[in-house]
Amino acid sequence: MVLRARGKARLLKRRLLPVIPILLFAATLALMQWIAGMPVTGLWLKTIAVFLVTTVVVRLLPWDRWIFQVRSETAFYWVALFALLVRHFAWVLLAEGRRAMVARALVVPNRYGAGSFRSLTFALSGFFARSFTRAERFYAAQVLRGVGE
Repeated sequence: MVLRARGKARLLKRRLLPVIPILLFAATLALMQWIAGMPVTGLWLKTIAVFLVTTVVVRLLPWDRWIFQVRSETAFYWVALFALLVRHFAWVLLAEGRRAMVARALVVPNRYGAGSFRSLTFALSGFFARSFTRAERFYAAQVLRGVGE
């Protein structure tokens, strides 16, 4: 019984963990508007809503199976194809980010202290360099197949 409760708590924690950066970003948006003396708009709430709706749609709908059941002449086919492409690259960016953070954690002995911010900067620049390289290779492959412009 206790193990089930711990498993559910871990699952809930794993599901809610990606929301934390979005909440911080939304709070920063509202704080910046407030500090600037502007009226705080609903932009922060829209940011959270778009993230939650997008997350639910991407995770719950079986996009892989739907794309083969839709005719290629329809507009929904192209929208679904674009959504699959975005989902694929989101997973690629997630994997690259995890690789960079694991590599950094293995090299840097402590998260805070001398050199920790510098190592984070180098990890982030490596992440972007690898991401751009992958994007260029993908685009080159699309051009060779006649899909790209």
